[in-house]
Amino acid sequence: PQRVAGACGQFLHRPARGSATQLAGSVSDVSDILNKTMGVTIRSQGGVGSASRLSVRGLEGKRIGFFIDEAPMNDNSDFIDINDIPVSMIERIEIYKGVVPAKFGGSAMGGAVNIVIKEYPPRYFDASYTLESFNTHKGTLVLKRNLPEAGIEFGAGGFYTYSDNDYVMKSPYHENLTIKRDHDQFNTCAGSISMKARKWYFDELKFELEGVMNNKQIQGVFTNIRQAHSKAIAGTVGTEMKKKDFLVEGLDMDFDLAYVVSQYKFIDTAMLRYNWDMEPYIPVHPMGGETGIAPSNSTIFKNHVGTKLNLEYILNPQHALNLNVLQTYVHGHPLDSLRDVALGYKTNYDSDMNTVVAGLSYDYKSPTDRLLNSLTAKYYFYSMETTLREYMAGHLEKPVDLKKHYWGISDALRYRIDEQLMGKLSAAYEVRTPTETELIGDGYLIAPAGDLLPERGFNVNLGAIWDKQVPSGMFQIEVNLFGNYLKDMIRQTRNIVQTQYENFGEMRSLGAEAEVKADMLSWLYGYFNVTYQDLRDTRKYEPLSEVPNATRGLRLPNIPFFMANAGVELHKENLFGSKKTNTRLFADLSFVEQYYYDFELSVHQERRIPRSLRLDMGVECSLFDGAVILSGKMGNVANAKLFSEYNYPLPGRTFSLRMRYILK
Repeated sequence: PQRVAGACGQFLHRPARGSATQLAGSVSDVSDILNKTMGVTIRSQGGVGSASRLSVRGLEGKRIGFFIDEAPMNDNSDFIDINDIPVSMIERIEIYKGVVPAKFGGSAMGGAVNIVIKEYPPRYFDASYTLESFNTHKGTLVLKRNLPEAGIEFGAGGFYTYSDNDYVMKSPYHENLTIKRDHDQFNTCAGSISMKARKWYFDELKFELEGVMNNKQIQGVFTNIRQAHSKAIAGTVGTEMKKKDFLVEGLDMDFDLAYVVSQYKFIDTAMLRYNWDMEPYIPVHPMGGETGIAPSNSTIFKNHVGTKLNLEYILNPQHALNLNVLQTYVHGHPLDSLRDVALGYKTNYDSDMNTVVAGLSYDYKSPTDRLLNSLTAKYYFYSMETTLREYMAGHLEKPVDLKKHYWGISDALRYRIDEQLMGKLSAAYEVRTPTETELIGDGYLIAPAGDLLPERGFNVNLGAIWDKQVPSGMFQIEVNLFGNYLKDMIRQTRNIVQTQYENFGEMRSLGAEAEVKADMLSWLYGYFNVTYQDLRDTRKYEPLSEVPNATRGLRLPNIPFFMANAGVELHKENLFGSKKTNTRLFADLSFVEQYYYDFELSVHQERRIPRSLRLDMGVECSLFDGAVILSGKMGNVANAKLFSEYNYPLPGRTFSLRMRYILK
């Protein structure tokens, strides 16, 4: 049976036209692609390598699942960002709104993005190089070779990114101050080798070794940070086993096992600080430091073990069952002797965390394929053992040993009214268990939160798609209504020494989105979408008190509420008479309405993030029957002033050039 949850999701890359061909030579990165989708944005604080978060219908960060080939990646943000994955390695990007398929495992709250990596041909070579503004360089390489007689395939690949990120910006905190981001260098590299066997009992048995590392300077925006930086490195050993008709006919098995060892370092030891005129003054502590209240030379070592089992049992053409169990274990060992000496007491302790999420789905498909329905029940468990340091009452140590159990349920259906019109409806009571970082901290800036509760919420989604074939191709209209109620929201707050995650009451969201996309001519495609999302604070009282909440009923700040995107694309084979060529010209326009930095308590308040309008234009040309692909892009053509969350200035006009060579 077709996977109903997949039918309720959206498969994206230039929406609904999603073959790998469209991504082949693209100079866009993943965030460019996602930002064109209705209801989806990437919240970024700067250039390449800067902190960024997925936002789907206003819900963002860890609430939104991030997967690579259905493997959850939310806990790996210190090592890999969604924009680190080269577009040339991506087969397609799947977006799920509302119900997230149980087969993905893990927990999410209202949406997920799954990046599907390409399945390369048996003999393959693929290399690309990209040059971008602000001294940004990106390279990728993929090799594959098979031994048909033995049923074995060998593969290797990797990518490298470097950027100075030294664009000029206006300070959002100091009037008439222009800043050049001269302490924001970023570089990352990753590589993997794999062997896949197809004749060793399993239909597919894969072994893989992966490694990733990055270095990042910390760019000051409020203050002039000159030396603080971070380093991260991780290595993975993994295996995957797939078998159809496993043990009994009709039972398909997919099992993953991975072991990851990682190290994250944060260095903040400067003995002088500087203002924006480069005048020196004392550090945050007599022993040094530019951030926080004390210096840091921290290292956190982690050992991760993860397993994922997916069993699908097809009872008959109309009925199927699916069981998914995702288990992760993490041991954290943080060290920061400099901070301990500076503060006079130990601040970080070893920790152990274990999570299990199990989902059981029943899928039904009517004999005429008119109705698809998926009913899923989920079980959530997590435990943590660590020690907390009380920052009041004598800095006492407090042991933490917790175990939590929760349940969730969801249903998603799709009903085809006729050949052109389809309706879809989903509802879910979801639980998002706290992530590893939220619960056990990161060993330097984020303290463990032993009493943190999971986020719980109810969401409902109603939509319709009208899809008509026209002489030039396709014409599609989609409309969706959605609502969400979220309890025990998790947010990051600051205590005396470190930041810490805490629960922050409740909120609700209501919204609507619509999109039109069409092949206007055989060589011309266009799209337009609009999203309205209204997120409101529904807390009756201030946290941990009976004081009435002054912001109850107000729109949540720092989240856009109205967005629109539009674009056109010209695609033509042999455009200039040359044979075996394919040319694509495109223009994309994005609009975000002005929204408030803080709660909207007065129409006269000045802390607003201004309205933005961004235009990107580019060209891609495939030569020699796809063997060579050349592309170029101009981002923010009008050099408009763009701002992200908290009024962080984003780069102005940018340029990108890419060359890719493929040998099959």
